[in-house]
Amino acid sequence: MIKVSKIHISPVKSLGLRDLSKVHVGEAGIIEDRRFFLIGSDGNLITQRQIGQISQIIAAYVPESNFLSLKFPDGTSNVENIILGGSVTVTMFGRHVTGNVLEGKWTEKLSNYCGREIRIIQSQEACVNQDVSPISIMSEATIDNLTYLSQGKTLFTSARFRPTLVLSGCHAYEEDEWVGNEISVGSKLRVDIVSRDPRCAITTLNPESGTRDFDTLRFLLENRPDFERPYLGVYGRIKSPGNVEIGDELSTV
Repeated sequence: MIKVSKIHISPVKSLGLRDLSKVHVGEAGIIEDRRFFLIGSDGNLITQRQIGQISQIIAAYVPESNFLSLKFPDGTSNVENIILGGSVTVTMFGRHVTGNVLEGKWTEKLSNYCGREIRIIQSQEACVNQDVSPISIMSEATIDNLTYLSQGKTLFTSARFRPTLVLSGCHAYEEDEWVGNEISVGSKLRVDIVSRDPRCAITTLNPESGTRDFDTLRFLLENRPDFERPYLGVYGRIKSPGNVEIGDELSTV
């Protein structure tokens, strides 16, 4: 029986993951997920590709109370109500996303941590800051098989690949078989599985430290030679919204 074993979100794109027990997945995705993003002094998007150690910052976002917090690895936090400043438009994976700079101590705190000017932006629309699709899915068996194939060189975890939903009860790479099909999760959520997930350089970083520790992309290409790109996991688009919680069953439709 296939079940949801973990739910990952990141309120600020590319910061550390939060594990939740229950989320609502709307027509465009999870409203708390990737609602904010970072830009540098040149106005360009900042992710772990440029500054790996931002993976050590954990964000919490409560939309109903207009509240955001950032917890830094030294234990300090910046906790403020959200006050929006001027608007900016950023190119994000081939599309334009408009948002507003957060006023307050955010720039000072993030810039001091990163050693360069960093501003935090709230997108004017929710669920527009994902790379490609609003939800990504991967099985525990797939992740465990990578650890086995590495022969002890690394212990892979879901945090390295940052899927939205992690599943138990699958065989390794079973999620690949769902591309082009519909799945149901829990009582209401329906998801069209639209493609395999092409992995990027962030997967070469240790998810806890943000430092490069393994050539994951080459490893995937060597161990999945039938694919021309380092695919792992799948992307989904929402067909029918619904709540998802740990332990919910998943089935193909």
